[in-house]
Amino acid sequence: MIVVADSGPLHYLILLEQVDLLRRFYGQVLVPQAVASELSTSGAPGVVREWITAPPSWVEVRPVASDVVAAITDDLDLGERSAIALAETLHADLLLIDEAAGRAEAKRRHLRVTGTLGVLRAGAEQGLVNVPDLLERLKATSFYLDETLLNAVFDPWLKP
Repeated sequence: MIVVADSGPLHYLILLEQVDLLRRFYGQVLVPQAVASELSTSGAPGVVREWITAPPSWVEVRPVASDVVAAITDDLDLGERSAIALAETLHADLLLIDEAAGRAEAKRRHLRVTGTLGVLRAGAEQGLVNVPDLLERLKATSFYLDETLLNAVFDPWLKP
């Protein structure tokens, strides 16, 4: 299975200490060089910078040809464009991306997508995460949370 990741899901799964779910579910994850650069900027949390500086063996950072990236709409940031370009080039089975405009562009290009919440839900379905605790921790980050979506995604685990 070929899985490509944008920075958002990696960023939040690292902060939530759930990034190993990616290895468990997908085996290997490909990360465009531009995404690795985003994760290593001084504005990224230290734990995220440290993780991408020495990524685990199941993460492979890959360059993406600039002409392929340039063919993706410039309405997106470089990391999103690079992730979509790499996924498209490799005919990836899945693209991990959170940002709505990026997801829309990926779907327009017939790429299968999921994001942070999709990975966490899969973890919940397999009993690998404590949903109430996880959602409290997620709310403490800068992750954009739509309560309606959150309730729809995690409803079975939120009922008393």
